[in-house]
Amino acid sequence: MTKLVEFIPNFSEGRRQEVIDQISEAAQSVPGAKLINVNVEPSYNRCVHTVVGDPEAVLEAGFRMCQKAVELIDMNHHKGEHPRIGAVDASPFIPLEDMTAKECVDLCNRLGERVAKELQVPVYLYEKAAKRPERVKLQNIRRPEYEGLLELIDKPEWAPDYGEAKMHPTAGAMPLGVRNPMAAFNISLNTSDVAIAKKIAQSFREAKGGYAEARAIGVYLEDRNICQVSCMINPQIVPLYRIIEMVRSEAKRYGLSIIGTDICGMVSQSALMDCCEYYMQLENFDRKAQILEELL
Repeated sequence: MTKLVEFIPNFSEGRRQEVIDQISEAAQSVPGAKLINVNVEPSYNRCVHTVVGDPEAVLEAGFRMCQKAVELIDMNHHKGEHPRIGAVDASPFIPLEDMTAKECVDLCNRLGERVAKELQVPVYLYEKAAKRPERVKLQNIRRPEYEGLLELIDKPEWAPDYGEAKMHPTAGAMPLGVRNPMAAFNISLNTSDVAIAKKIAQSFREAKGGYAEARAIGVYLEDRNICQVSCMINPQIVPLYRIIEMVRSEAKRYGLSIIGTDICGMVSQSALMDCCEYYMQLENFDRKAQILEELL
């Protein structure tokens, strides 16, 4: 069986299409690596690229994307609503076909070492690639954000896993990890009160005693004058519809409602079918026998 791996780097650019295009071109320049999705979020000033393919090809494509982002993104001028510590932000490898998490950790270490050596960007490893227990959770690394890490990186407890203990002058630092397949999506609320959005986010995230592997933050989108609950979940543990209904229920406490949702990047078909079955209240539905595309 052919080995297949997924790499999903987040870049701190969501408003300059010419920069996003050049990062995409860097990914597409490697035979054996396929860029299957680019999700651009202007409000967050952030974009997410999804690359799949042969492990060695994806590794090279990952480096070329990082190289282009470091060249074109200056964190000294970056403003956005999402936590970040560098031009290249959260960048996980995900094992797909005939790949193990251990093999992805090896890819992660190789990319981290190369980024630190050739691009002079300090790298922090998280989740299954973490070398220190306090760095397993990405939010622990990203909590100070770019501006705070500038002041902390020379302290022993903030020493990077690869590279020198100093921020790249324009690209900052990079979090690099290995994780399970996840679903990222935003739930929009009819309010501009970010304090309420943050309270709703706290109601179900793992760090506050909620669902396992569930992460969420409340953010205010100035360009739309609304707030969102930005979520990252493992749909094999908790389905998307359960989070949506949880947010709907919590929002009612404040006299609010959901006005829309959007999916960031890729999501599995099964995760969407779970929602379909739930909201249609389907009984005795056989996905393999009753979905036309499954039989073509």
